[in-house]
Amino acid sequence: MDACYGIHVYGMINDTYCKSEGFRKVPYHYYEQGRDECDEYLLHENAPYGGHRFITEKKVFAKWARKHKIIFTHPNWTVS
Repeated sequence: MDACYGIHVYGMINDTYCKSEGFRKVPYHYYEQGRDECDEYLLHENAPYGGHRFITEKKVFAKWARKHKIIFTHPNWTVS
């Protein structure tokens, strides 16, 4: 962030996506059957160890975007 004038982030949903109405249920992996992405995010978020905290990661990016020029593209979301 210190070396660039702006950062473009692609393919990251906001931290409230899985709680919003009308979100699309899509598979976590396109190449295998299993949990959808939101179920996977919630599973990892609440794992006692070894999980990738996707939702927490999105909150961190949103916090950084308040102080740095970070633009979220596809899907587009604004930082509140």
